[in-house]
Amino acid sequence: MKAITARGILSLVAATALAVSLSACVSESTDTGNAGGNTEKSDLACGLANGEAASGAPIKVGAIATASGGVDFSSSPIAAQAYFDCVNDNGGINGRPIEYSYQDDALDPTKTAQLAAGYAADDSVVALVGDATFIGCDVANAEYAKAGLYSITGVGVPQACFNSSNIAPINAGPRNSAISILQYLQSEGLADRVFQVGLNTQGNGDWVAAGIDEYAAANGIDIVGSELSDPTESNWLPLLQKIKDANPTAVIIADPGPITAAILAAAEQQDMRGDITWSCTASCYDAQFGQQIGSYWDGFIANSELELVDADGTDNELWKSVMDAYAPSDAPRDTFSQAGFLSAKIFTETLLGMSGDISRDTVSQAMLGISNYSSDLLCAPWYYGEADAHNANHATREAHIQDGVYVELAGCENVNDPSLDEIVQREQSEGLVG
Repeated sequence: MKAITARGILSLVAATALAVSLSACVSESTDTGNAGGNTEKSDLACGLANGEAASGAPIKVGAIATASGGVDFSSSPIAAQAYFDCVNDNGGINGRPIEYSYQDDALDPTKTAQLAAGYAADDSVVALVGDATFIGCDVANAEYAKAGLYSITGVGVPQACFNSSNIAPINAGPRNSAISILQYLQSEGLADRVFQVGLNTQGNGDWVAAGIDEYAAANGIDIVGSELSDPTESNWLPLLQKIKDANPTAVIIADPGPITAAILAAAEQQDMRGDITWSCTASCYDAQFGQQIGSYWDGFIANSELELVDADGTDNELWKSVMDAYAPSDAPRDTFSQAGFLSAKIFTETLLGMSGDISRDTVSQAMLGISNYSSDLLCAPWYYGEADAHNANHATREAHIQDGVYVELAGCENVNDPSLDEIVQREQSEGLVG
């Protein structure tokens, strides 16, 4: 099947109702108004944690996310907005509020480029935080690089998000996520015969599939089938027949949560669980996913790029409380939301650590200097640094569904992707992690 370009995705996705019919897996709303739960805002320790509303000159921060067009990754900027709102209720940045907004690229790379150019041209925008574009990192990075503008991206998806000079994602990325699952399956003796499923998209689905193939070849794992489907596919019977014919011991799905849910629903109708270990990348790690796919899929495995959503820990508890107090009640509580929250927290603490004027130039230098940032949400410290590639998060966890809830299956493990070698060498030689 011919690979679909980013522009080709737009025309295809516009014709599908899949994301709408399965919208319970992700939030369709881009409303970031305060509509949260019962958490008392006065109890939250955000930023200066002084309980005083910031009222000075605003500090403008933006983001670009794919929130429509068939894919919704807005949980990252929604969480970033929630944290910034909490910061602004607690003194802001030494009295100055953070004026945050994100814009939807609607799965259109042309629009991504236009939005990126708009941010780049607006000198009052000091940085980007919590971005989550499904397709546009390459065109966005080109605009940012010309303008000296940098992004602490919440969720990177295509390869370009990780091979960019001015974009540094919090998450590990779908390739790392898929390889991490394969490593786990191998360690448990479940990777004798593996079938991989993903999106037929350039720089994303093919990049992930190549990672699985490369790891499998280096470790003697038999990949018995690989199917990269159109993002608008809705008939999963041909795929399921291919899986049956291949007789795998495990299936790794690297699709967005709604698509994976549709595949699983069709597989359940065919009663295909059997002796196959079914799994998915972090796109399926959502607190509600187990209830959505039903009890038939107890034991289903997903990778978690950050801490489990129900875990203890200072930052994880703060994320949950901030979401309850400041985010819409239906906003996803997933790994991408955690990433957006953490990107905002890292940015806030970076600004609070600055002295002197706050401008694009000074903020950019401060961001590039971030190193050894530790959080219970992460398996290892996060950093920025000057480089043409950024993938600081390359250690993840695995979880599986029990009684409709994800529980930890395996703790933090480094992802053994050979493409990370240069990044790991650089972070060690430059002291970016402790």
